[in-house]
Amino acid sequence: MSIQNVTYKDYSLCCPDFINGIEFLKRGMISQARHCFEVAYEQTTYRDVHYNKYASFCGYVRALAGDRGGVAICREVARNELYDGDVFFNLAKSEWHFKDRKRTVDSLIHGMEVDNMHPGMRELSAELRMRKKAAISFLPRNSALNNKLGKFFRK
Repeated sequence: MSIQNVTYKDYSLCCPDFINGIEFLKRGMISQARHCFEVAYEQTTYRDVHYNKYASFCGYVRALAGDRGGVAICREVARNELYDGDVFFNLAKSEWHFKDRKRTVDSLIHGMEVDNMHPGMRELSAELRMRKKAAISFLPRNSALNNKLGKFFRK
């Protein structure tokens, strides 16, 4: 998966600047997308239902432009997010952009708790070959007991 691959839901209720930013991002026009997302982000308040989404996209495109402050924005809004998988997906892609696998995986784990059907997070998880923790952490992953317990708990 390309780091700029875009997986989105219906955003018809979002502001026009945000929708334009999505279109620019899909075309790989990062600087134009950044401008649109920043405008959308700056025009919202904390009370707005889309605030975390706008902030996460703003942070994501900043990260794509090489600004580590963008990752900080994504981390901050992910701390306060309870429902939107896109926020965690943007955080994971931002962390991955700066080659931080551990934080990418952590972001995906938290994101999957919020929205385990998010197609982007599922795709990135598969690409990173994320695995669940071993049933008994102090035993080797390939031990017979871990394998049996793992199969039992998956069913």
